[in-house]
Amino acid sequence: MFKFIHAADIHLDSPLRGLSRYETAPEESIRGACRRAFSNLVDLAISEKAEFVLLAGDLYDGDWRDYNTGIFLNQQIGRLNRNKILVYAIAGNHDALNPMTQKWIKPENLKIFSSENSETFKLPNLNTAIHGKSFESSNSSLNLANTFPEAERGMFNVGLLHTSLTGREGHDPYAPCTITDLCLKRYQYWALGHIHKQEVVSEDPWIIFPGCIQGRHIRETGPKGCILVKVENNSVSSVEKRPLDVFRWDNCIVDISDDANEQEIFKHIQDSIEKKLASSEGRHLAIRVRIEGKSSVSETFASNPERIESQVRALGAEISSDNLWIEKIENASVGRTGLNSIVSEDNAFGNLLTRIREIPEKAEQIDGLPDAIESIRRALAHTPDSAANLRNEDNIQRLIAEAKQMLIGRLLTNGGEK
Repeated sequence: MFKFIHAADIHLDSPLRGLSRYETAPEESIRGACRRAFSNLVDLAISEKAEFVLLAGDLYDGDWRDYNTGIFLNQQIGRLNRNKILVYAIAGNHDALNPMTQKWIKPENLKIFSSENSETFKLPNLNTAIHGKSFESSNSSLNLANTFPEAERGMFNVGLLHTSLTGREGHDPYAPCTITDLCLKRYQYWALGHIHKQEVVSEDPWIIFPGCIQGRHIRETGPKGCILVKVENNSVSSVEKRPLDVFRWDNCIVDISDDANEQEIFKHIQDSIEKKLASSEGRHLAIRVRIEGKSSVSETFASNPERIESQVRALGAEISSDNLWIEKIENASVGRTGLNSIVSEDNAFGNLLTRIREIPEKAEQIDGLPDAIESIRRALAHTPDSAANLRNEDNIQRLIAEAKQMLIGRLLTNGGEK
């Protein structure tokens, strides 16, 4: 029996652009999280006495800004070397053929697969063959799985591949292939990378995305880590998910439908945040609070989002000033004031609300808005991390929708008297 660890998408020293737009963001904690998670990976391999570690692409996030990344890697992989643990890695779309990394003097226990042809490393003492191929460029569209050799008979075979398989939401379709392509090779285990969400694609054979080891933004929520695999008699005997992350991201959805007033709503929000913090198991937690449901105070919330945001952030600071950061507050609640009946009335107030509701959510459909956005973009040309982020169409649509919601809320709470 022996053990190995399968990890991927380390994205070491990822620049995490955009953090500076958040005034209260714990930037240093987030920026250092990938390194600390990688150290946890090394600690796990040593404590479990793993024979080898597989890194299925995107060890780093691009070419290094300086050699400090290489120094850190040598320190950590050197720890594995002193414990006689081998490391097998492939380059993915983020770390393919970067100039500085090509000159890096690698630790002797680190084996990086060629990008020219698929390679096989055999470990006779473990009766194991590891097959892999690195990306040649940052946007490989070839089916790399077809270039892998057939399984070595009588051995435990592992395939190391960075791929989107048949496609996964939110990820570019790199090195596409099918599950059938992988099964035809008759390997017992496929160690995949590229998809940041952990997924067991198949158990016969084992085909697994371990996910990234550390979430870097709100789209990478929940526990992040690696897979610990035990092998007996040329077969996988167990597969264990092991968390490695030190900074966790999560969504906190609060349904306020049953809350009668603001006091109850804020108590509900506080309880929900406390539950999320408790589930993070002592890690620093970044959460996005989303308020949903129907409430009689929804219009009041919509009319003054700055006050609501300040109060929710104050609640977060009260709960924990050290381990909690509220990344964003979204108000998606719906009012109970009968908006449809109000806008159906043939009067000036109803007609005004109707016109606001009918405003398109695409900038190009609103007279004068594209020119106004371009003017703001030019003004913010030297501040790319601005919270406005007006080069993102989805963000523009969100801002338009929030503006409509705020305006309607203010009219209903302050201007609807007849």
